[in-house]
Amino acid sequence: MKRVLGLAVGLYLAAAVVGLVRERAGLIACGCADDCWCHRPGLRVFRWVFPRGHKSAWTGRPKSTLES
Repeated sequence: MKRVLGLAVGLYLAAAVVGLVRERAGLIACGCADDCWCHRPGLRVFRWVFPRGHKSAWTGRPKSTLES
């Protein structure tokens, strides 16, 4: 059981680092608001493997122009 859990955590961290490398290479970009949790140091590594709870930069006026 410990080995499976360790493997799962290792794969999760590897995926997080791969996402960060892809972002720094310019292949992907985050579209969150500036005050989103994923812009904090230490947490930005997990931005691409934890897709829930982000603050969208498209709120209010900019979002209404996209919908019309």
